[in-house]
Amino acid sequence: MAPVSFCEPPPSQIRQEKSTVGDGNTPLQNAPSEQNGATTTPRLPVVALDVDILTDTVAARLATSLLGHVLFLKNQIPLPIVQLARMTNKQSNDKSAKLKADLLSAFDTLTSHFVTTFSALSTALARMKTSDSGAASSRVFLAIVVGPSPGAAKSKVIYGVDKFQTRVWGLLDEPSQNEGEEANGSGDECPEDSEDEKDDEEANSEESDAESAEDEEDSEDREDDEDSEANSDDSDDDEGKESKQENAAPSNAFPSLSPYQSYAEEQRFLQAADRLLARALASADANGRGIANEMSPSQSYILIRAPRRFSHPAWIPRQNLTKQMDNALTDFLDETWSSPNTSSGSARKKKPVEGVWVTGRGGLGDATHSPEPTPAQEEDEMIWWSWDGKLTGFADW
Repeated sequence: MAPVSFCEPPPSQIRQEKSTVGDGNTPLQNAPSEQNGATTTPRLPVVALDVDILTDTVAARLATSLLGHVLFLKNQIPLPIVQLARMTNKQSNDKSAKLKADLLSAFDTLTSHFVTTFSALSTALARMKTSDSGAASSRVFLAIVVGPSPGAAKSKVIYGVDKFQTRVWGLLDEPSQNEGEEANGSGDECPEDSEDEKDDEEANSEESDAESAEDEEDSEDREDDEDSEANSDDSDDDEGKESKQENAAPSNAFPSLSPYQSYAEEQRFLQAADRLLARALASADANGRGIANEMSPSQSYILIRAPRRFSHPAWIPRQNLTKQMDNALTDFLDETWSSPNTSSGSARKKKPVEGVWVTGRGGLGDATHSPEPTPAQEEDEMIWWSWDGKLTGFADW
């Protein structure tokens, strides 16, 4: 896992809103939003990036970073995940070294799965047959559950991604490739046919000149028939190409909105987003809204909310947890915009829901209050899925 640099990010990559109190140099992590004409500030930490749509790469990177913070702040690992990975074991056979190796291995596997997971989720959401199926973005939720089992969680941390890009991955280049192959194939066949016809005509003319009148008429009729068939075939091919282009249009209806043009710029953007997430969590902790908790080492499970059509070999549908996790998600949404008068009721809960939002330009807006569309098909129903592994915490090192 690459170390994170703590240099300041370029202003063009991350929007840093300045606070109106203090010295004016502190970034405002909880981006304000307008509701009913009034400007309000979410009670939960919000990371606002200077992009219109969040790609699967950004969502996966920040999910990995948040998981590392949660493991350390929940006392599941003795050191931050980056420092833990750098440590060398003097005794490779002791129990703590084995626990450390198992956790780092599981964390590395989950990190690699996150990339393909959000790509598969983006495709599943793009194929949903709902009233907003034409939208280029959606909201997705991931939960980090700490406890002996997903159903008996001692802590739940919700990771909400607003303005998440939805697109069908793997289909953008297929129409152009197929059209090129068809064009090349048709271009190769036509000259061969014409050369064969010319050779046949020359051979027939050399064999007999007496039958030229009848043969010419017959050959003209045959050529007319062949031309008409070729024209009909070309028109069918053109119609097929047009239909393929029409079918491919929805998946390419919007351009790529990545704020970077090279791999180096992408890494700088992701590192700057990591630092902004860390600042948001630190600011929330200073305001009494942090996720730090001195818990005993336990198991950590990862859950994601996705439609039934979602397909990934590392994720298992957990229908039995859907009601429980939907209730936790409702508490998370209510807590985002809860007023100070109603916070006392949530504070009395034995298992408060914690979390963080990641969004793009404009902040959350009314994202937490807009109702979800009713699924038109059963495979579009949203359920919770669990990662097929787990992370076991430890304290000794």
